[in-house]
Amino acid sequence: MVTEIAAITVAQGNEAAFERAMRDEGGLAALAECPGVISVRFGRGVESPDRFGFVVEWESVEAHAAAKDTESFGRFRAAIGPWGIGGEMQHYDLR
Repeated sequence: MVTEIAAITVAQGNEAAFERAMRDEGGLAALAECPGVISVRFGRGVESPDRFGFVVEWESVEAHAAAKDTESFGRFRAAIGPWGIGGEMQHYDLR
């Protein structure tokens, strides 16, 4: 298992719309449907409310790479597309 930790910055004024796109309009559900996903957590930054964090447990880094070619991952990326203005992502072996 590998843990992905990602942070996305959203343009100020779009935070509520982005959170809605993830929680209510299927963004997180699409990510959770990807093959190889074990769990997904999502939340808004406390100190920086224009930043959102994702913690995704994957079966492996290879599973994450393969999921990028799936329809469900495409729906997730489309949900992020109009809102994200930057971000970062790393994989961790957390035991």
